[in-house]
Formats: sequence, C-alpha cells, structure tokens
Amino acid sequence: MKYPLIPSLIATGFLPLASQAALIATESFDYADGSVVGQTGGTGWNYERTDEPGAPVQTASNWNDAFGTHQVVSSALVTDNGGVFREFGGITEGTGATSNEREGAFRAEGAFFFSTTINVSSMLPEGQNQWAGVSSFDFGSERVFFGMPGQTGATRYFGIAAPGFGPDTFGSIPVIAGTTYTIVGMLDFDNDLLALWVDPDGSDTASSHDVSMAYAGTNWSSALRFASGTSVTWDDVKVGTTFGDAVPEPSAPLLALGTAGLLILARRRS
Repeated sequence: MKYPLIPSLIATGFLPLASQAALIATESFDYADGSVVGQTGGTGWNYERTDEPGAPVQTASNWNDAFGTHQVVSSALVTDNGGVFREFGGITEGTGATSNEREGAFRAEGAFFFSTTINVSSMLPEGQNQWAGVSSFDFGSERVFFGMPGQTGATRYFGIAAPGFGPDTFGSIPVIAGTTYTIVGMLDFDNDLLALWVDPDGSDTASSHDVSMAYAGTNWSSALRFASGTSVTWDDVKVGTTFGDAVPEPSAPLLALGTAGLLILARRRS
C-alpha cells in the first residue's frame, strides 16, 4: 500500500487529473435499498468500440443477476455468496453482430482499466476458502478475476486469476477485514498483460502495478462481474481505456495542497 506524494503527483501529471475522454462508464449505486438488477444508473455503459451494422441506437446497459445474494444498501452494492454483472455496451445483449454488447466489447486487442472500492466485512477462519473480486466476462463466461482469489491461509492477499494461463498470482498486500480499499485492474490485450493496483496514488503509473500476470488470451471482454463468497461492499466504479480514467481523482484538500506547492515553487524561482 502506498501513500500520497505531492512531488510525484505533480510530476506524473495527476494534478489536475487528465481528461476523461476515454471513460467508458461510472457507477455509484445511488439507488433505493433493494435489488440492483435492472438498474441503469451511473454514466456511460453504452460504449461503442466498433460499429456493428444493424445494431440499435446505444442506450445504457443494465445490471444483471449472476447468482446468489446481492443488494443495494445505503448507496453501495453488497454481495454475499452472490454477484451481479453489467456490459460495457448498450442494452441489447448477445454475441451476434448486431448486439450492443458485442459492439462495446474488447477482443484480442486494446486495453481497459476499471476501479472500485472493496470492503470485505470479515475474514473466514484459516482453512476455509474465501474469495471476492471483479471478473472480466466473455459474454457468458468468466475469463479473468481481479481482487482476492480463493485462498485458505491465515492471511488472504490481493491477486489475479486467469484459468488456463498459469497459477493464481498474488501480491504482498493483505486483505484486512473492515478496511476499504480502492483497486484498479487492467486487461491489456496489446501487451499480453493483466495488472492490479491497490490504493493507487499520484506516484503510480500504468506500469507501477502491485500485481501482474502474463496473459495471451484472445477472448472477448464484454462485461464486468462483481461477486464474493462472503459479505463484501462495493462502490465508486469507473471503467476506461486509460489508467487515468480509472484512478480516482485526488481529494480537494490534496489538490489545494499541490496547487500551493506549485505557487511556492514559482515564487522561489521568480
């Protein structure tokens, strides 16, 4: 886990944050308590990466039931042995050439990034398998898993799983019960790479990941699923085509402090 560094924040250009022209979608779960299935809030979720002839006008996709128990509680998503998913493209789903889901999907080229907050309410005893994460879906099939892959040890760690492309890969950052983390995941088809950041800050870049894994998959990536085997709270989802799209903006006090630092430097040099 890293801590904000104002000089690095300035040097890497995150002050202010770069334009979000490539932002695909956001979601803050600002719905009434209850089921999220069928909800179409947030922004985006009608991404048009390719132009499929005959596809209908893009309108936002909705949240779909994956399995098990999930609900909105106090403007956040809670999953508990359950999960939900949402497509990058519009409301018309399917693998056919005229569907919005296909129109918004990535396949074998390009890259996307996502971020979300994650809070695992409690940890299971050692010996019991526990997992929670965000999955890249190839229409109806899970391909890549970011977050806390299934583990039975006394301490669980953040990591990445991609069945068929090697063993699960873990970093050195433990998952602590009741702690809210921001995770950023990357699926980069162009460079055959998966990556995960935990609580990224202004010193981070698209190559400073906490966990990475080689990935030569040529599958589709059409949707993200949020799921867990125990009670987990999710919020503040962003999806984009650049690292800057997914990294949360610095807080107002941090921006003010950075601006003050720039003014001091300017005065000293004048």
